[in-house]
Amino acid sequence: MARDPKHLLPGYATDSLGEAERGELLRAALDDQELFDALVEEEGLRELLQDAAARQEVLAVLEEPTGWERLRAWFERPATLLDLAAVGAVAAAAIVGLALVTLRPASNSLAARPTGTSLSAAHVEQLLALPEKQVVPAGIEIDGRAAAVFVPGELVPLRISLRAPARVVVLSAPASGPPAQAWPALGQAPALVPPHEGGGPAIVAASVEAPAAAGAQRLRLVVAPAELDLGSLSLGELEAAAARLTIVDLRYQVKQR
Repeated sequence: MARDPKHLLPGYATDSLGEAERGELLRAALDDQELFDALVEEEGLRELLQDAAARQEVLAVLEEPTGWERLRAWFERPATLLDLAAVGAVAAAAIVGLALVTLRPASNSLAARPTGTSLSAAHVEQLLALPEKQVVPAGIEIDGRAAAVFVPGELVPLRISLRAPARVVVLSAPASGPPAQAWPALGQAPALVPPHEGGGPAIVAASVEAPAAAGAQRLRLVVAPAELDLGSLSLGELEAAAARLTIVDLRYQVKQR
């Protein structure tokens, strides 16, 4: 019986997961809205706990009475008419809010447009040389195909999942020939994915053309914060900014007809 990946959440916050466990948790979050939301919250806690001063502040707060203890004390006192009226108002607001959420169309597919400064060949080579780094839920996969095998010139449909807003670019390291930007089209700036109204992972549909040379191909998804214009950075600045990037690789095969 497969284990529930939610049990890995505490280890993510304390940065005590192994690489295999971290990968399992991040992959599961792409298909589970509740797990994705929980992981985003844990990401903030994980960054907080890495700071020694912040850890001391957290410990000091934990020693204070909890919100639940204060709430329980409030409920244990005798109720008044004002209390009953407040509870009724909250209940009415909750009903209206639930109705609005139910009527809202569910869609997390977003359009992305190139914006900012385009990447140079040197930018592409440096980004492809960086190690994979998956910090927040983000991924790239071949959409609608059981086997990742294509013929030269065939379009490779991609499904990109990420936390928006963000700047996104897909790079190609072919079996032969120089590396290049695969999506958005060569010469265009990375695509800006707008904030997702419903929260959770944003889904972007893209496609790249399979190269003429047969063999193993590698695509690299690079996700940067929305305010980080990768193409405007010098190579030194780009290296310094690597810690803020999410980098995920996808591999597929090209075979001759």
